[in-house]
Amino acid sequence: MKIMHIGDLHIGRTINQHVLLEDQKELLDQIIHQVDKEQIDVLVIAGDIYDRSIPSKEAMQLYEAFILQINMTRQIPVLAVSGNHDGAERLGHAKSYFRQHHYYLSTALDDCFTPVTIENTCFYLVPYIEPASARIYFDDETIRTHHDTYQAIIQRIEQQLDHTYCNILVSHLFVAGGEVTDSERDLVVGTIENVPKALFSAFDYTMLGHLHTPDAIKDDKVYYSGSIMRYSFNEVGQRKGYRIFDTEEKTVTFQPLKAKRDLEVGKGTFEDAMHLRLNVNQDAYLKLELSEMEAVNDPMTKLKTIYPYLLELKPILQSVEHEVVSKDVTTLSPIALIQSFYEEMTDETLDNEQMEVLHEMLNEGSVDDEA
Repeated sequence: MKIMHIGDLHIGRTINQHVLLEDQKELLDQIIHQVDKEQIDVLVIAGDIYDRSIPSKEAMQLYEAFILQINMTRQIPVLAVSGNHDGAERLGHAKSYFRQHHYYLSTALDDCFTPVTIENTCFYLVPYIEPASARIYFDDETIRTHHDTYQAIIQRIEQQLDHTYCNILVSHLFVAGGEVTDSERDLVVGTIENVPKALFSAFDYTMLGHLHTPDAIKDDKVYYSGSIMRYSFNEVGQRKGYRIFDTEEKTVTFQPLKAKRDLEVGKGTFEDAMHLRLNVNQDAYLKLELSEMEAVNDPMTKLKTIYPYLLELKPILQSVEHEVVSKDVTTLSPIALIQSFYEEMTDETLDNEQMEVLHEMLNEGSVDDEA
């Protein structure tokens, strides 16, 4: 059996208010093409199908079109779990009906304990679960963390494992030691949400979502697919794609996906940027970190004439040495105080014309005060 493992689609995602639906459609079309090319038997989606709990109509239409192509047109079983970004109840609407068409959605604790059996493989689909929900479900007040939650779930699953089958766990969680980026921080508070790899030792394979790099964990049995594209600028340099599990050959491979427009970061001066000296692709989604912008009026508008997909501009402030000088100014006349301040700030002295203007202003001020 050949299984394609994808995750963290985040359909409907925006970066600095820029909608990525067209980019995501192109990547999902690539996945459909690869399903045909690789002759995939089963598609696994490890959570965060949508980027928010109430997705837009356009995001839902894009995912529906993708699932129709895989599940209905090609008659390929699809197994999916909800992630922490998904609205589990909404996503799971009509899942009993979908199951009749071999689209298996796991969005609640009850779904965890009935495996999906395809040929000689049992898939256990464990969605993202909050500890409070598990505490009520198991009637166990000691469940306080995600570790407690998934330990309780997996212990119950282990009681029914049939080791004459290949047993695969699909879930959406944060394995201890994994690399986290800005896109995933919703699930991480210190180390309280970590789940140890040892928890999955009873399974032949564990296919995970949540961490956006496929290199988050190095293990022979526990794998992240990573997200299908880069969703934050600190994901620049990460591999993006999907995994293929061949249960007969017992091989696991990673296959890259190529976005039409990638994310890049450029650093330099404002003049470097305006004269194309930053070594970045003009048509990429860009974050520019630039110095020497202090005197530039509306730099973003000027830069967008050259970099139309510039999404973020960060000024690099030059460090300035400060010298503190204390002077007794209580004995100085107003004109002498102004002269002293001007000389300190400019290293120049006031000329005769400037002195005349100051005298006139001070005299006018005195007349007004008397009036």
